Amino acid sequence: MPLSYYAMAEDSLAVSWTFDAHPQDVWNAFSQPAVLSQWLGTASECDLAPGGELVIDHGDGMVSRSLVIMAQEPYLLVMTWDFPDEPESQLDISLHPTEQGCLLELRHLKLGDLASSYLPGWITHLTFLEAAVSGTPLPSAQFWPLHATLHTLCP
Repeated sequence: MPLSYYAMAEDSLAVSWTFDAHPQDVWNAFSQPAVLSQWLGTASECDLAPGGELVIDHGDGMVSRSLVIMAQEPYLLVMTWDFPDEPESQLDISLHPTEQGCLLELRHLKLGDLASSYLPGWITHLTFLEAAVSGTPLPSAQFWPLHATLHTLCP
């Protein structure tokens, strides 16, 4: 797993992940609903232009709604994160080219006391993202077992 860095602050977290793929290939996994469903959830709306919305059904009635604040394809995506029964937070995702592919830096801000609960979730989602980008998506049935394992390991 190419997790290269993670950190938590009082109300935020940061995760860095390396990919053996060009930034555009990783960006496509955010902007193409069929690929998005392989790692984040089923997209009912997927407009990554500023002012657009990303609406994701995570299952069991859990639907997140994000408003795109800034997008510079394929390098930067800033959006709100509005998950049921949680205060609105913000996601900043940047992609940086490397010799081997790219580095994704994810910062989830304004989480309040939820930062530690989001860390195993984002690591799980990024594991699924890596598999989707490589063309070998993981079975969705593996999501929660992996999340449970990571939950016991993450602070």
